[in-house]
Amino acid sequence: MSKMDTKDFIIGTVIGGIIGASAAMLTAPKSGKELRSDINKQANTAKDKTIELTNSAKEKGNEYSKLAKEKSGEWTEAAREQWGRVSDRTSRLTDKAADLGDDLSTDIKDLVEEEKGEGEKLAKQVIQEIEDTRDKLKEEASEVKSSK
Repeated sequence: MSKMDTKDFIIGTVIGGIIGASAAMLTAPKSGKELRSDINKQANTAKDKTIELTNSAKEKGNEYSKLAKEKSGEWTEAAREQWGRVSDRTSRLTDKAADLGDDLSTDIKDLVEEEKGEGEKLAKQVIQEIEDTRDKLKEEASEVKSSK
């Protein structure tokens, strides 16, 4: 099935109106001269109405076309603005994430260095305690040997 457009509908309506009016006039009890005069009047009326409807349809078509162009321009601009906001926000978030990553990396390096220093200090303390314990054991062993 084909799609009927507005132009075909208007033409069909006008032709149907003309045929209906002609049939009504032909069945009316009038003289030939009066009937021809009425038919001419109805034909002129139908012609004027057709021209009026055609012009109205063209005007409406132009209005809708203009409105569609304006709206599409507005929507395009709104989409561009929204994309710009999203893009800016994404850039800021990416920069912030990079800064946080750099800060975290620096903090981890600092902690490793601190722990390294603390580990060395602890190792020296343990070594000192071992040496002190060894020296005490040597003294005690020497005392035990001398007491025998």
